[in-house]
Amino acid sequence: MPDGLVTASAAWLRPGFTLAVVAVFLHAGCRGPGGGDSGSIDDAPTWEVRFSHVLSTNSEFHLMAERFRDLMLERTDGRFRVVIYPSGQLGGERVAFEQIQVGAVHMAITGTPVLSGWVPETQIFDLPFLFETRDHGLSVMNGPVGDWWRDLLLERTGVRSLGFLDYGFRHVYNARRSVETPGDLAGLKLRVLQNATYLAAYSALGVQATPMNYGEVYSALQQGVIDGGEANAIGFVSSRLHEVAKFYSFTSITYNPITLLVNEAFYRELPADIRATVDRSAAEALAYQSDVARRMEADAIEEMRAAGVEMSRPDLAPFAPAVRPRIRDELADRLPDGEALIARLVSETERTVFGSR
Repeated sequence: MPDGLVTASAAWLRPGFTLAVVAVFLHAGCRGPGGGDSGSIDDAPTWEVRFSHVLSTNSEFHLMAERFRDLMLERTDGRFRVVIYPSGQLGGERVAFEQIQVGAVHMAITGTPVLSGWVPETQIFDLPFLFETRDHGLSVMNGPVGDWWRDLLLERTGVRSLGFLDYGFRHVYNARRSVETPGDLAGLKLRVLQNATYLAAYSALGVQATPMNYGEVYSALQQGVIDGGEANAIGFVSSRLHEVAKFYSFTSITYNPITLLVNEAFYRELPADIRATVDRSAAEALAYQSDVARRMEADAIEEMRAAGVEMSRPDLAPFAPAVRPRIRDELADRLPDGEALIARLVSETERTVFGSR
C-alpha cells in the first residue's frame, strides 16, 4: 500500500477510537494488484470495497447500493468489487462515518443530520418546514448550496459526498393517536434523530424527543418505552414499524437529505479512469434510487393501508408558528455566521421553488 494512503487515513484518527489500529490493516487488504509483483500485463489492480448502510435489504438504500455495485463490476471488468453491509451490520451511521474516515469502510449512505456532529453548519438543512415538496428539497440539495456543503464536508473530514439520495420528508408515526393538529403531538414520546435542531424542533411542538439507535426502535415500541418516531413511509414499512405503530401522519416537519459517501484518500488513489467510472456510476445509481423511491413510497402507503394503519394528512399551516422563528434564531446563535448561512439557504429555497434556476 502506498505510504500516502496510510498518512491520509491516519490523519483523521481520534483518541480512544477503537477501530483506529485495525483500520489501516483492513484498508491495506482491500486494494492491491491482482497478480503480485511480476509486472505481467495481467496484473491489473483490483479493489475490494466495503459499502455500509443502516436499512434493510428490501430498502431503496440497498437497491441503490446494488445498482452501484453492478455498474462498477460491469464497467471495470470485475476489478472494482463492492461488498454491501446492510442493516447497520458495521454499526450505525455515526460509527460508519468514523470507519470511513479511517478507511475501515470505503463507502456508506448517511443522513446529513448525523454529520452535523462533524460539520455543525449542516444543521441549516434540518430547519423545520424548510422545503415545500420533496422535489423542492432535492433540487436545492443538488444546487449551489449542496455543492458548498459537499466541499465543506470534504475539507473538514476527508470524506467526499458523491451526491444526494431522494429520501424526502420524515413524518410522525406513533402507537397512541392520529396527529391532526400541533396539540396532538403534545406529550408523545418520540424517537428523534440525535441532532440539536431536530430535538429543539420537536420539543417546541410538545414532543418528548428521545434520541435512540434506529435498530432499537421496534423493540422500544413493542415495550412501550417510546410512543413512536419519525421516518419516511418506506423506512416505516421496510423496518416493519407498521406492525407496532398504527398511526402515521404526513407532518413533513423535517426534510432529510441523505448522501452517498466515499473515503477521499481511497477515492484519490484510484486511477483517473476508475474515479470517473465511480462518479458516473454513482450518478446513475442515485437517479435510479429516486425513481425506485417514488414507486416504493406508493407501495408502502398501500401496505400501510392494508395493515390497518390510520393515516392522516394534517393542515401544516398551524404547525409552523410553533417553530418559527424560534428554531431558526436558536440555530443562528449556535453557528458561526449563522444568520448569513440561514439567509443564504432561505434565499436559495425561494429562488428554486419559483423556478428561476
